[in-house]
Parts: sequence; C-alpha cells; structure tokens
Amino acid sequence: MGKLETKRLLLVEYNLEWIKATIAGVDELERVSGYTVSRDWPGIDFFFYLPYVLENVKKEPEMTKWTHLIVLKDENKVIGEIGGQGKPEESGEIELGYSIVPAYQNNGYVTEALEELLIWLKNQPEIHRIFARSFESNTYSIQVLRKSGFVYQPERDKVDSRGTIVLWEYPMNEDVS
Repeated sequence: MGKLETKRLLLVEYNLEWIKATIAGVDELERVSGYTVSRDWPGIDFFFYLPYVLENVKKEPEMTKWTHLIVLKDENKVIGEIGGQGKPEESGEIELGYSIVPAYQNNGYVTEALEELLIWLKNQPEIHRIFARSFESNTYSIQVLRKSGFVYQPERDKVDSRGTIVLWEYPMNEDVS
C-alpha cells in the first residue's frame, strides 16, 4: 500500500525498519524515515505495544500494511498512528485503534485519517468486518467513531478494572456520511 493522502495528512505504512527505529528512539525514527517526529509520540500505551508488533511483523512482514503513521503534511511531522490489530487476512476482521499527540488533538486529524483509512479498508477484499473499542469515558474517541459512521453496539459492552469498554461496528454495506 505505501501511503494514503488526505488534504492535510499522509498515512504512511509503518514498516519493520521504522518499528525498530521507534524502539531505539525518536531520533532514530527521524533519521530513517525522513520525517520530524513529535516528542510526545509514541504515547506510553503504543510504545509498550511495539515489541509485540515487532515480533509479529518479523514473522509476517505483510502485517505492516494495516498500521500507519499519521504525518501532518504542513510540518512533515509524525503526530500519531492509526491502524488495525489482528490477522485480517485470516479472520476477515480488523479492530482499529488510533492516537494523536495532545498538542494536535481536537483539530479533526484522527477523523480525517480514519475516514481515509476506511475508504481503503472497504476496498480490501479480505476485510468483512471493521470495529473499534473504546472506554466509555473516552468521549473524544467516541466522537471520532460516531463522525466516521461507526455504530455503537451496547450489547457488546465489557467491564474491566479500568472501566466499561464499548464496541463500535462500521457498517460495511454503507458509505461514510
């Protein structure tokens, strides 16, 4: 796939070399990618998830096509990530996740990135289901999912020690409105 482009953003495939560089440090990612990287990226949750991603990508390099760095074109800067978990090639399903560094939040960047990714995902023959989970308390994430056409699935709520996790499903047979 390589990259997707919107008016303000590039969604760039997060390849094996860049994953390794991120683990080594932001300066290394800047060196190998050619992009400036926000000093607040990656967030703590994504950073601790990276060794797991690295191991999976080493085994199955084609998995990188599902995860992208979000680059703000005006600044040539990595400000977040967006992508999917799981093995869509096998399951036909993809669970989406995303994050934007705090300094760039509330500017519509995640919504813009998600809508572009959804267009691409709907054209992938192996994808039959797109969904996302969010904490019920994460109103920002829920707002992004609603704007992007996801439908809340209340019967699928789960409660854990951190709060209620809600499930959102993207209707594959309809266009994003």
